[in-house]
Amino acid sequence: MAGRRENATRTSQIQYARSTEPLGVLQMKRMKVRTMLLAAVFATLCVSPSMGRSYEFFQTDRNVALFSNPSDTTYTGLRVVFTGNVIPLQAFGIGANIQRISNENGVLAFEGTIPPLATCEIDWPINGPRVEQAFWLSTDGREYEIDVRSPLARMFFVVPPGVDEICSGCTCTPYVPIDIVFNGSWSRDADTLPLVRYEWAWSDGITAEGTEVERRFLDPGWYIVTLTVWDEEGLSDSLSSKFYIFIYRCEEP
Repeated sequence: MAGRRENATRTSQIQYARSTEPLGVLQMKRMKVRTMLLAAVFATLCVSPSMGRSYEFFQTDRNVALFSNPSDTTYTGLRVVFTGNVIPLQAFGIGANIQRISNENGVLAFEGTIPPLATCEIDWPINGPRVEQAFWLSTDGREYEIDVRSPLARMFFVVPPGVDEICSGCTCTPYVPIDIVFNGSWSRDADTLPLVRYEWAWSDGITAEGTEVERRFLDPGWYIVTLTVWDEEGLSDSLSSKFYIFIYRCEEP
């Protein structure tokens, strides 16, 4: 059920581990804890674009379109169809080598080498036309249409660092239950339509709706969270991320 949250609480005893080990061994264990803490910070900070998507659009003082090659194929060109005549401010490749070969009737055409993971950027005036269609061009003369309308799901959340075992010489405090905020406000629509629905689902069966949601975790372990966003046309995109809830955090005395 959407919006369902766990409200049960669990009482855990604070455990104190007193070390009788030599100082050198204790320092090495504390160094291990610090390393785990740093690794946890980097591993649980999640800002991820959807995998396999080719197109993203945003506005600064100009319109910016990014066409990325998510396949394992090297393309030889890019054709972009606009809703009207367009005057490009700049066009270049990031990891790609492209050059413009034509600009007629609102259609920009480029040729070159666009390997996997490379990106082509096209900038044009803020009051210019919209991108209506786009196609990758291959050596065999085929065209592969790029989705320039669906939204792009993005999420942000931070799981506090911890350790998965009791450490010597530290005060080990239980993490669970713990509340974590999940934020999907960085999601956007490719053709600038409003996003009308944000749905969250976790691997333990809990669901929620909203741009930003908070939920409580009662048990440590691995979880998968999936964010699905919809625009006004009913088009959607989903993004999943795996993360770990630790049993303990470790505080040195």
